[in-house]
Amino acid sequence: LALGRSASHAQSPTSTPSVTITAQPLSPEAAAGRGLYEQDCAWCHGTQGEGTPRGPDLLGVGAASADFMLRTGRMPIAIVERQPQRKTPAYTPRQIAELAEFVASLGPGPPIPVADPQAGSLGEGSQLYQVNCAACHSSTGIGGALTNGLQAPRLQDSTPTEIAEAVRLGGQGLRTGNMPKFGPDVLDQHQLDSVIRYVLYLQHPRDRGGASLAHLGPIVEGLVAWAGGLLILVVFIRWIGTKSR
Repeated sequence: LALGRSASHAQSPTSTPSVTITAQPLSPEAAAGRGLYEQDCAWCHGTQGEGTPRGPDLLGVGAASADFMLRTGRMPIAIVERQPQRKTPAYTPRQIAELAEFVASLGPGPPIPVADPQAGSLGEGSQLYQVNCAACHSSTGIGGALTNGLQAPRLQDSTPTEIAEAVRLGGQGLRTGNMPKFGPDVLDQHQLDSVIRYVLYLQHPRDRGGASLAHLGPIVEGLVAWAGGLLILVVFIRWIGTKSR
């Protein structure tokens, strides 16, 4: 009976279909980026972007995050920093594009966003900036200190694409701080372009007369002028008093 049962099982074996996983072929740009990645990035982020104790994983961060970190010189870094600062980029624009393309191939993630500041409204951008950005980056875009030792970066050197990447990804997506993420459900494309246009305006504001005084506006400039004039008047009166004695 046991033999018969064994024979029965032998005559009707159960087979498991084999599954073949084929790697997605890389584009020429991503293949070139892989060479740079293996040379300069894999030590910290792992050969497949899986992360190591020296650096976070890059799976699913997309091209936008890689482009921002490389274009602003925040990567690569020699020493792990809590909040990498802006520096001169270590790679050429072409190399940055190749690295971003390879990182994007590691897993689905946000692409580099479109930025068209000329399509935005300067007035609307000013309002959106004051409501959503000025508290941290200051009303003039010069940045400032935050809690827990973090720093809101200055925006004077930011390009339209970098601004769009920061807005769409936020600090968590960029892994550079606590900046909130403003997706299309919060700021649509026109509003994003408007914010970008206003930030570009802050980089080269039009100061109507006199010194810029950090671009704080004509009211502050007038108050400073009045205070300076009163101080000079007081000093002059005291000088007259000493001369008349």
